[in-house]
Amino acid sequence: MIDLSGMVFGSKAEPLYLQIVAAMRCRISEGSLRIGTRLPSSRALAQDLGVARSTVVTAYDQLVAEGFAESRQGAGIFVCDVAPIRPPEVPAKPIAAPPPPAPGMLLPGAPDPEVFPARPWARCVARVARMNPLSLCHQEDGFGDPELRKEIAAYAARWRGIECSAEQVLVTSGAREALELAMEFLVEGEDIALEAPGFTPTQRFALSRGWKVRWLRAGPRGAERPRQMAKVTLLTPSHQFPLGGTLPVPQRQAFLQAAKESGGWIIEDDFDSEFRYSGQPVPAMAALDREGRCIYVGTFSKTFSHALRLGYAILPPVLVPQFRAQFIHPSAGAAITAQRPLAEFMASGQYDRHIRRARRLYAERYAAAAEALAQWPETLGSFHRHNAGMQIAFHLKRPRKDAEICRRAAAEGYGVRPLSPHDPGGAAQGLLIGFCQSQAGELPGQLAGLRRFVEDGI
Repeated sequence: MIDLSGMVFGSKAEPLYLQIVAAMRCRISEGSLRIGTRLPSSRALAQDLGVARSTVVTAYDQLVAEGFAESRQGAGIFVCDVAPIRPPEVPAKPIAAPPPPAPGMLLPGAPDPEVFPARPWARCVARVARMNPLSLCHQEDGFGDPELRKEIAAYAARWRGIECSAEQVLVTSGAREALELAMEFLVEGEDIALEAPGFTPTQRFALSRGWKVRWLRAGPRGAERPRQMAKVTLLTPSHQFPLGGTLPVPQRQAFLQAAKESGGWIIEDDFDSEFRYSGQPVPAMAALDREGRCIYVGTFSKTFSHALRLGYAILPPVLVPQFRAQFIHPSAGAAITAQRPLAEFMASGQYDRHIRRARRLYAERYAAAAEALAQWPETLGSFHRHNAGMQIAFHLKRPRKDAEICRRAAAEGYGVRPLSPHDPGGAAQGLLIGFCQSQAGELPGQLAGLRRFVEDGI
């Protein structure tokens, strides 16, 4: 039995399951719980600690989400090892993406417009138009609306554990602009490390600049750290895009330590971390940064609306003066009209309520999609249940070609996207399947229709 006798559960303000998680993290980090150790059953540990079994189940879910433990079907939950470090693989050929299919059913990464809180949002816009109409068309601060930056800083502390000030927040036209601005500013003709598979627009942007790109192979547990850090490393640690894994906390700390030692920088793309469907969202990588080496990038496109076209970057204090020197005027792409209403919407608490509602609905739809995909025969492929995100990566068995399957499916209204364009060299073959815009009851039928194209895709 695990010795947690040093803790007095219930004596702290935080929930019991978080106290258990903290105690186990400590035991794992200090080596008291060795790699491969099988943790007690939730029932046994609950009896030993004198807490409800559901409390232990929730604690175990959080440990698995953070990468300290892994669940093996039929065997139990075991203490994890840090993912092994392998040298980066060089891409065999340049990225060659096929034309994207037309939007339709099962479109990945797209929020449901029906979930958008249209009436509350309209009231916020109307209130700002009455009380402060000048804020809808004029902005003096090159970093964005000061009220919105203040609310973003408070939101980042509340949801992602990032302690920052409004002065560190730069408002942009979306996550993509924030990523490209940070890359352009920091790389300065040197090398950059990108995940493979990864976000295609940033891959193209880096290659178009002629930078030396180091490819970090990504798997079910995020990207692997290279032997030598690049000047700039771009990561999606909370929910790797497009595969969906979570980078374990020890690996995050290793990246940050390596960046400190090499004088490098890490850009954290946290595009949809709010949508984790078991336990609490894993703290952001920037929340672990004590040396000011990490730029955090967030967006409202996933949580709120694609049409809003607003994102942000949270800069380390040391970079704020340098960015200030360049941003004399507001970002040309960031919608000024929406910034003050969004600040009002966040300050009123309605934005948090919207995220909680969206997360509850998307969790139901994720479960329905995962259950339907689990019925597909193994001869077609496989997927990992990450219980997070806005799409599921289904890995195809060879010799199926993902681009051809998506092309034919698009003709019948499907919006699934191929995985191969995200992988330099195109070795990965799979489908990125969305579920947020479908009702839970519709997903089994929609996925049954998609299955026909996969079965014929040889």
